[in-house]
Amino acid sequence: MHFLVPWMLFGALTAGIPVALHLLRKSKPTVLRWAPMEFLRKSMKETSKKVRLRDLLLLLLRMAILILAALALARPSTLSLFGSGPIDAVLLIDNSQSMSTMEGQTSRLDMALTSAKQLIGNLPSGSKARIVSLSDHPVELSYNNANESDALNSALAQIKPSDRSSNFYQGFANAIDLLKNSSFSQRRIFFFSDMQRFGWQGESDSFKTLVQNMPSSISMHMIRQGSDVDSNIQMIDFQPTAGIILANQRQTWGLTVRNRGIKPSAGIKVTLGLGTDFESAESLNIEKLEPGEERQVTLDLLIPEEGQQVVKALAGNDRFNRDNLREKIVLARNKLQVLIVGAKSEIDPNRENSFFLYHAIRSGSSDSSNSGIETKVSSGRNATPDLLDETDIVFMVDPVLTGLDSINDGFLEKLETWVSTGRPLVYFAGGNYAVGFESITKNKNGFLPRANPTPNAATSTMATENFPPAGWFNRFRSAPLNLINQSEFHKRITLDVSGDKNSSALGYFSDNQPIGETRQIRSGFVTVLPWVPDLSYSDLPLRPSFVPFIQTLLSRILDTLNDAKNPSISREISLKLQPQDLTSGEKHKWVSPNGQTFPASMEKSVEEVTFKGEFQTPEAGIWKLESNPPANSKYNFKNLLAVQASNDEGFDLNPLQESEIDEILGKNVYHQNNTGDSSISGGTGELTNFLLYLLLIFFVFEMFFAWWCGQPL
Repeated sequence: MHFLVPWMLFGALTAGIPVALHLLRKSKPTVLRWAPMEFLRKSMKETSKKVRLRDLLLLLLRMAILILAALALARPSTLSLFGSGPIDAVLLIDNSQSMSTMEGQTSRLDMALTSAKQLIGNLPSGSKARIVSLSDHPVELSYNNANESDALNSALAQIKPSDRSSNFYQGFANAIDLLKNSSFSQRRIFFFSDMQRFGWQGESDSFKTLVQNMPSSISMHMIRQGSDVDSNIQMIDFQPTAGIILANQRQTWGLTVRNRGIKPSAGIKVTLGLGTDFESAESLNIEKLEPGEERQVTLDLLIPEEGQQVVKALAGNDRFNRDNLREKIVLARNKLQVLIVGAKSEIDPNRENSFFLYHAIRSGSSDSSNSGIETKVSSGRNATPDLLDETDIVFMVDPVLTGLDSINDGFLEKLETWVSTGRPLVYFAGGNYAVGFESITKNKNGFLPRANPTPNAATSTMATENFPPAGWFNRFRSAPLNLINQSEFHKRITLDVSGDKNSSALGYFSDNQPIGETRQIRSGFVTVLPWVPDLSYSDLPLRPSFVPFIQTLLSRILDTLNDAKNPSISREISLKLQPQDLTSGEKHKWVSPNGQTFPASMEKSVEEVTFKGEFQTPEAGIWKLESNPPANSKYNFKNLLAVQASNDEGFDLNPLQESEIDEILGKNVYHQNNTGDSSISGGTGELTNFLLYLLLIFFVFEMFFAWWCGQPL
């Protein structure tokens, strides 16, 4: 045990006051023998013993009250935070996204900063401290003597809430490295956090090794911020149901909302609108969402102009509202030019193998928004290079690659260049692709994966549980679209994408083979599906889920082209512009959603200019590239990025239990909860409150005992 205010122990000397008063009041009586009193001596002797015992108990009670008061003022603690001398301390302050959760009128991060400031004020003289902010990467902010409190408090003031996820391992590793070579005998790590489960489990296997190799003189103190959260609403994703965003047409959008809390949530208002006019956006109410329930709702949106626009989606308002809002920069078109290059069906020579695909692209929208799609169908022989000049997206449905009816060589030669400049290609690959693969990869930089010429004839289905959790085919997890997994695939080819870091799977069949692979080719994307949307391969084209599947695929492919405008917050931001799109001004800077400015570096080439942010993006939302001095022009959407935060932080806003943290670390460490009801002033495990309760009990007991002592025996 130690004391946070040890000099208050001198107050225990006041316990001698009752003793002194007792001794002063005690005087030796004069003995006068009086014959009649002899008869009372025997009874008085017995009574005086009781009086002395009673007075002694009263004296001890009063001494105990004064000693307890001195101990309470000295604030004893069961934990050796500071010991008997100066310490070298590292204060890890978690500023990840979940620390924005509100606790009454303040956030968890504000509570942590207040607690850290109080701890700094109580560091022993001669101590040193470092301030480190921590989310998914640590940032050391200061290294100062503790008595230079202004510098340390200034470092705390630099810590702002972020939208980054939590990963605590690297922060603890850095803190231990900072303390390993310290000359101080006492070294402490103080961690102020809401102890997010996600932050601990990211590197759970490495924590034990880290702590086991830690010097024994380093101790860890976990100070949890906040209380449990019952309900947390998340806006997961939103996209147009028709697969294409058309300007000046009212379209239906699908919005996915989820309750990640432990209790139901009711009366959830969902809103979708333009970022420039969100106040007039349309909304609806979800009556109730059960814990863990995910639901897709639809709202209409009108984008009045073509070009890039900011679209916002908001769901509910709760204690953790940073995952309630999502913003995207989307590209609205007046018309989408689609080219389908196919061949004859294996089952019916009088029908194209693109028959079902063509009608799926043209249908699937009750509001006729697909009237903005202009679709051309061509055989391989008739696919000339000039068709690509007026095409936005190409679908190839297993065209013939060799022989008299094979695809135009000039078309193939131009196709790779066409894709790399920022257009999407979707290739449904079948037997023609596998057999004639060498024809399509005769250039040195073959951009399509190799295929096994022997089709896989084992029957399989789509495994909807393996669809990516956000975007893409998330809507096929719920009824009735989840019935897509009843479709049978009689025949498939096998793609070779082993070791290809640029490829990612769309989802998987029941035998764990990918249903499609997406690969980035410079600014464009190629999506290869190892099956053909024809009845010779699958009965999917006859299923009600086929049209939504193609529409969702089209929507995601068009979204993928726009991913550069909607980067993940885990990346350093980058924006590519054409020279004619540059704003005036010699210098440029990044402006965050809250108005903070950051430097922007510029790289020029003949075709484009790239602006980068050489920093870890702290906030999600709309980032703006501005010239310095700012250009006198209207709002320029081309200079905007919509940085996307991960929804991982909101999966479980209630922390790991103390025993779970000890299990991960492989060691019992010190814990204290800061729920906002009481302050933490530099220590954990204080006994002050216990002593105050005990002092109150003693005081009341002494009052009644003193009253009783005044009564006749």
